[in-house]
Amino acid sequence: DGAEPERVTFTEDFDGFPVFSPDGRYLVWGSNRQKAHEGNTNLFIAEWVEEPGGP
Repeated sequence: DGAEPERVTFTEDFDGFPVFSPDGRYLVWGSNRQKAHEGNTNLFIAEWVEEPGGP
């Protein structure tokens, strides 16, 4: 849509590779939170909820 990227995680650790589910209801991303060993990446999934009046 041409909008600037918006940060949605706020950890000092690595968060990346965001992907939406086909229906757009969920966001999945990889993370090395909680001092994961190098090369170990956890996957997180969150329901995507738009704020009223948001984009």
